Amino acid sequence: MKPAELNLETLRLEQEGRVLTAYYSSPPLNFVTTAFLGDLDQLTRAVDRDSSVGAVVLASDVEGRFLTHADAGELGAMADLPLPELPAGAVLPFWKLVNRAIGLPGGAPAAQRGGPMGIGLLWGHRWKKTILRMNRSGVVYLAAISGPALGGGHEIALACDLRYAADDPRVVLGQIETLAGIIPGGGGTQRLPRLIGTGRALELILEGAPVDVHRAYELGLVHRVVATDELLEETQATAARLANRSPSAVAAAKRCVYGATDRPLRSGLDRELAAFLSTGSSAYSKRAFKEFATDFQALADTPFVADPAPWVDGTRITQGDD
Repeated sequence: MKPAELNLETLRLEQEGRVLTAYYSSPPLNFVTTAFLGDLDQLTRAVDRDSSVGAVVLASDVEGRFLTHADAGELGAMADLPLPELPAGAVLPFWKLVNRAIGLPGGAPAAQRGGPMGIGLLWGHRWKKTILRMNRSGVVYLAAISGPALGGGHEIALACDLRYAADDPRVVLGQIETLAGIIPGGGGTQRLPRLIGTGRALELILEGAPVDVHRAYELGLVHRVVATDELLEETQATAARLANRSPSAVAAAKRCVYGATDRPLRSGLDRELAAFLSTGSSAYSKRAFKEFATDFQALADTPFVADPAPWVDGTRITQGDD
């Protein structure tokens, strides 16, 4: 079966020449869901097996949205588990053991049957495997960012090799996790320092405030800012050009560039996810998820897009709320 023939729940696929465009659709707000991650996992596996695809463009089928951020409803189910606060040092060896177990035959279905905790661990396993596969691939991945790309949505965009963004006030980017008492868990702490430098990366993560598309371009988060009605066409044109590069040369270049750091990305992602799970067990984060749900119900949208100021200013939740 050709990649474009995959029957995926959240991605509509179209192939023209050597360019496959994947349109994400999870209306109305295009949150990043476990279903999307499963589809992206399948898609990345399929294109690596098919020499007719040289580039993948990740786009959106929902007007004014890209990959808004991780579905707080799914994360909230994990936050509601009656777990004690877990130190990252204890979580890391446990995560490594579970990650290996999920990779064994029958491991993924067993995790799927394990309730919110099992599904959460399977999410971490698939996320890491998928984004590393994208970075090793002889296929070039491009993001056509037409709306908010925050938290996990931003991390998926960062996993793409090139990022083009619409010149549109609805386009905001950043890592918002600290506003909810957690840290980025899908690559943000590892990729941002490599991309924009340690100082700016730490500021972006600690502040948690989304940045507009022009500031994102200044920081180096996106490669190009394009008129909204030209975004997809220009991204696909670049994809068509790069799709004609030698796949072996593309894969070799990506391995060298993404591996050009002191700490391998693979081990850094393990440490990051352990810290993400640890901070997610804190009283602060559990309260933050409850307050997020309250705001979401009132605004009918994520507060990190519709009304981020109280969260960014630190007035929506304070340390004393624990």
